[in-house]
Amino acid sequence: MTALFTAASSSAFAYHGDFDWPGIALANRVMQPYAAEPWRKRAADYEYLAPRAQVNGTPSIALTGPSAEALWDTELAPAMDALGVALHKEAALDLLLKDLG
Repeated sequence: MTALFTAASSSAFAYHGDFDWPGIALANRVMQPYAAEPWRKRAADYEYLAPRAQVNGTPSIALTGPSAEALWDTELAPAMDALGVALHKEAALDLLLKDLG
């Protein structure tokens, strides 16, 4: 799990985690009750990262198990079903670090 926490009440809580079914289920449990914003965790992010990981030589991991609907993005689960690739958060690490920079 990757999260950005800040103490100020006006600050946002951003969440990024794995693009697999357990990762989506975990994100649902974290994001909704804490009003967290998705951090590079939308369908467009997944659709960008999946082929990018393959081009970068990241070993492909099959997406397995029962699907989970992403409460924050109704297009994410269908996109993941269509491509069938699980992505660990490390696939987005350089982008996440750039966001912080």
